[in-house]
Amino acid sequence: MKVGIVGGGIVGLFTAYYLGKEGIKDIIIYEKGFLGAGSIHAAGLIEPYRFDKINTLSMIKKMLKYKMNGSTDIKEVDKLWLIELIKNLEKNPPKEAWDTMREMAKFSLSEYKRMAEEKNDFDYHEDGLLELYHNSKEFENGIEDEKKSPFSPKFEVEEVKGFAGGIFFPELSRISTEKFVDKISREITDNIKVRNEEVNKVSKEGYVGEEKYDLVIVAAGVWSRILKIPLTAFKGYGYRVKGVSKLNRAAVIVDYGLAISPLSDHIKITGGFDADFSIYSKRAEEFLKKAKELVDIQYVNDLNMGFRPCSPDGFPIIGRRNNLVLVTGACRLGWSYGPAMGRYAADLALDKVKDLGYISRYFHE
Repeated sequence: MKVGIVGGGIVGLFTAYYLGKEGIKDIIIYEKGFLGAGSIHAAGLIEPYRFDKINTLSMIKKMLKYKMNGSTDIKEVDKLWLIELIKNLEKNPPKEAWDTMREMAKFSLSEYKRMAEEKNDFDYHEDGLLELYHNSKEFENGIEDEKKSPFSPKFEVEEVKGFAGGIFFPELSRISTEKFVDKISREITDNIKVRNEEVNKVSKEGYVGEEKYDLVIVAAGVWSRILKIPLTAFKGYGYRVKGVSKLNRAAVIVDYGLAISPLSDHIKITGGFDADFSIYSKRAEEFLKKAKELVDIQYVNDLNMGFRPCSPDGFPIIGRRNNLVLVTGACRLGWSYGPAMGRYAADLALDKVKDLGYISRYFHE
């Protein structure tokens, strides 16, 4: 079986990983940059329970608040995505969608743990996540939101000096995104070849450009829009720095949408949720400044940028039509759901499953 995978980000890599475990040896990944190029900017927080439903008035209000305090910028959104967002505003998905998401969350958390137990060469830490609030009212609202969450996550309320309070999620984990991409790339090298090409055309008959495959899997993040699927980009920035963190665990300053994760040889600082398709990265400096609240930054190693592919409601889009599988749309939780998304894409490719219910919503006739 000859498989072409369009996109070498974390979801494409996990898809190749699971296909390899099923014995598929003839896999070509199309990636115009290096493997993981569009994914490594992320914080590496494995937090599938932190799911945000996009098509709500509360999310729109949050975006406007972030716009006012400079934590986000709104420049451009996909028109098809915007139409779908408005059409489905405040609509709830069926119960089975939440059931699927809970299964995906459980699988992804357990897979990272399993891989770390085999060999922890990617800075895996199973030490939870602390969400910090400056505003007392927002802190109270955050606690109430967790009580109502469909995921029913375990959480603890903490007092934190300099903040109105914190909510700690003990079940969540974190990794180094850069080290994990190196790890999974090494593990799939026996099964794949990489073509550093930009792809502008795929077909349900199994073509990538003019080349024919038994199956094509599109895992190209926001660039999966070539299939006329409603997706928009929310751009994020990730720094690796040397310095001293006031906390020895991962934390998110909710007011800024800023994440900080102290790792073995660097501290990862990430921020940004900009509605923007451009490669302009000047705004990244704003998040570096905000991070000084928790980190004494001594040296900046590097900066990476990526585009989160968001569906109109925030739920992943995974489906198959003829000889083509699409897997994308998890917004800021691509790493959190990456193992499950790759596993489902592989299962669809191998005919182990035919349909994923609501998650395959754009593939229903």
